[in-house]
Amino acid sequence: MKITVLTAYDFNTARALADAGIDYILVGDSLAMVAHGHQNTKKISLGQMLASTRAVRKGAPTTKIITDIPLSEVQKSKDQVLDAAKKIITAGANIIKIENASKETIEQIKLLRDNNIYVMGHIGYTPQSYDKPVLVKERDELFASAHKLQEAGVMGIVLEMIPAVIAKELTENLQIPTIGIGAGVHCSGQVLVSDDMLGRYNLFEPKFLKRYANQYSESVSAFREYIQEVKEEKFPSQEHSY
Repeated sequence: MKITVLTAYDFNTARALADAGIDYILVGDSLAMVAHGHQNTKKISLGQMLASTRAVRKGAPTTKIITDIPLSEVQKSKDQVLDAAKKIITAGANIIKIENASKETIEQIKLLRDNNIYVMGHIGYTPQSYDKPVLVKERDELFASAHKLQEAGVMGIVLEMIPAVIAKELTENLQIPTIGIGAGVHCSGQVLVSDDMLGRYNLFEPKFLKRYANQYSESVSAFREYIQEVKEEKFPSQEHSY
C-alpha cells in the first residue's frame, strides 16, 4: 500500500491531517516560504522548526512526524548537528530529514543513527543545496547517492523532481521506501506541501503540483464579505451579540 505524506506547520492543519488518516506529517523547511514569506527554503531557523514541530505534535499526538533539519544547522559541526537533531526529536518529531548524500551528510546520518535517531534521506532536487531539476543523464550519480544513504541507515528517501523512469528503477532496486514529489507514480509513496495542494499558497505552481482546493481565493472572498458586512452594520447581528 502506498505511503502518504503531507506537510503541516501548525496545530490545526496537523489536526486535519490526523483526522484524514495521513501516514506521515512532514514539518518541512518549506515553512520558510509558505509561512514566513521567504523566496526559498534556506532562511529558516532551528527555533522556527522546533516551534512548528511542537504545534504539529499537539495537533497530531499519534501520527509519525518527520522534521527537516534546517540549512543553518547542517552547515555546523557533526556534534552541533546531533544536538539540533536531539532538540527536534524532543520537540515531537520521530524522524529527521536531511538533504543530499555528500560525504559530510553521510557522516551526519551515521552519527544520528549511532544515537538511535531515525533519518529520512532526500536526493534529486534538494532546495538547500541543488535547486535544479534532475536530468536522465544523472542516473548513475542518483543510484550511487541512494545506495550511500541506504548503507548509512536511512529509513527512506525522498526523490524530488527525478525523472519517473529513474525513480521507478530506484524504488525497485532499494530495500527502503521511496517518497516521490514530481518523480512519478512508481515510488513507494508521495508527498506534497499542504499549502500548495490546498491552494492556500498560490505563488508557486510546479509541474508536480495538483491543487485539490482553492483556499486562498475562498479566503479572500470570505474576508471581503466580512469587511462589507461590518461597514454596512450587518455584522454583528443580534444573534452574534451578548
